Amino acid sequence: MIKSTSTRLWFAATSIPPIRPENLLPVVMMLILWIVMRQTGFSEERAFVSSVVLAEVYTIWRNLPNAAYSLRKVREGKPGMLRWPVLIMVLLAGVQLALNDPLVTQRVVTGFCCFFLIIMFLGMRREQDLLERVAPSQGTNAQPVQRVSLLRVNAFAAAVVIIVNEILIATETLAVWITVVPVFVLFLHAFYWFMVLMVLPMEEPLDKGAA
Repeated sequence: MIKSTSTRLWFAATSIPPIRPENLLPVVMMLILWIVMRQTGFSEERAFVSSVVLAEVYTIWRNLPNAAYSLRKVREGKPGMLRWPVLIMVLLAGVQLALNDPLVTQRVVTGFCCFFLIIMFLGMRREQDLLERVAPSQGTNAQPVQRVSLLRVNAFAAAVVIIVNEILIATETLAVWITVVPVFVLFLHAFYWFMVLMVLPMEEPLDKGAA
């Protein structure tokens, strides 16, 4: 039992794939824009809001193709449903820029994660149905397919982001927040993949290109 657990922990800890450069790009853009705007005389509030909103918009825009693909598999081809999230994203970005309130922008991060957390919890209620649609239990060669749900892992990661964000809001300045977040992204990547590898069957090969 102890040997099996230690072997699995070692496997998870040593098999974490490197983070993709495109996953780091939003926080790098955020940090660069923050530095440039502060150096050119913009107020701390304007620099913070503009930098974070840019990172939010780019992150959501970059993930739209994956969202459309997943939606086609689960909802039988209704990528048009993504129009509302895109419109809401544009409206929310405009509101943040107009208000120019760092606290509102920080709470938007929490709000995104809360929304994601709710979606994961709703997915857990229909977990078997979702698994059957995305990954049928019988493969094309009629052999059983071992399926693993990552809904709980995703929910836990979102909860960690909420907790860290709220702690930073309550205890740190804007400069510290915007400096810590890129480091936290690296930690979250390693932490998320460690959890994923712990729930995956040991015999399953890991796609090193995933992130």
